[in-house]
Amino acid sequence: MKKVIGIAGNIGAGKGTITRYLIEKYGAEAVAYTNILKDVLDRLYLPNERQNLAGLAEALRNAFGKDILSRVLEQDIQKKEAELVVFDGIRKKAELDYFKNKIDDFIFVFVEAPLEVSYERLIKRGEKTDDNSKTFAEFKKDHQRPADKDVPLLKQYADFVIDNGGELEETYRQINEMMAKISGK
Repeated sequence: MKKVIGIAGNIGAGKGTITRYLIEKYGAEAVAYTNILKDVLDRLYLPNERQNLAGLAEALRNAFGKDILSRVLEQDIQKKEAELVVFDGIRKKAELDYFKNKIDDFIFVFVEAPLEVSYERLIKRGEKTDDNSKTFAEFKKDHQRPADKDVPLLKQYADFVIDNGGELEETYRQINEMMAKISGK
């Protein structure tokens, strides 16, 4: 039976780090909410800036239901052949509830890191076109956008919480412990 791990956390907390580790160490395949949004923005010839991604996500939720992105992502998950599929970017309770109710072997992980650490990571990776020039004040403001403001509330529903505020080896240790519990070893 396919196991699905969904990851939530604030911007720059380390969702991608956990996803990459699960791919490299455990052979997971990944899908992403962001890919859905980037596909639409690319088709509209709009930049993949955080503001555009967040605005599009909210517009889609308002037009087609709070779980629209999860419904699309579930279709992507079903196409994967791996026994372990991972995705990050759960931002709303309705998105989380969709997967908890739809996929029997769903594991919800919340990753956290101090805001200052997350900001430094965001600037270094420059994933979105506007990340490199973002100030700390703008970064904090990003967390108050409708697309991101509810993320901290999701922690209480997590099956596992990963503290990614320290050394990478410590994060990997926590992931390995989580995977041992999931597999029953």
